[in-house]
Amino acid sequence: MTSQRRRARARRPRPDPVRVEELVAYLRADKAWRDEVAKRLVARLDQRLVRSARTYGCRPIAHVAEELDSQACVDLGPGVPYQLAKAVYGQVRLRGAARLRQTARSLRVLGVYLCGSDLAGCPCTEALARDPQQARVDRVVSGALDGAGF
Repeated sequence: MTSQRRRARARRPRPDPVRVEELVAYLRADKAWRDEVAKRLVARLDQRLVRSARTYGCRPIAHVAEELDSQACVDLGPGVPYQLAKAVYGQVRLRGAARLRQTARSLRVLGVYLCGSDLAGCPCTEALARDPQQARVDRVVSGALDGAGF
């Protein structure tokens, strides 16, 4: 009998996650990301939904994004954050679970855009900083939009 070894693939080392404080400092210092989000994401959505979401704040959007990120299938309700999630979902050009994940990332970017003033306490900022796909602080926002196809 021959003994066979299973070959293990060399895994790429995961980058260190971006720290929340570092991301907040970058977002406060560089205002170009707001123009980029407005041009690439907000311009494609119904402006009435965006205005309604601005009155609610980013916490309901963060909740919906967490639901999308943690489940394979989500039943979206009738509220404004859910309608906004449906609108973003319709714009993402991926399929399956990747589409849900990218929709959640795009919603978080939109939440940070709508939050504006208290970025340190924003749950969307914290979730974007925890995102394992982004290692560079200057690519967090644009990387989320690029991944979703915006």
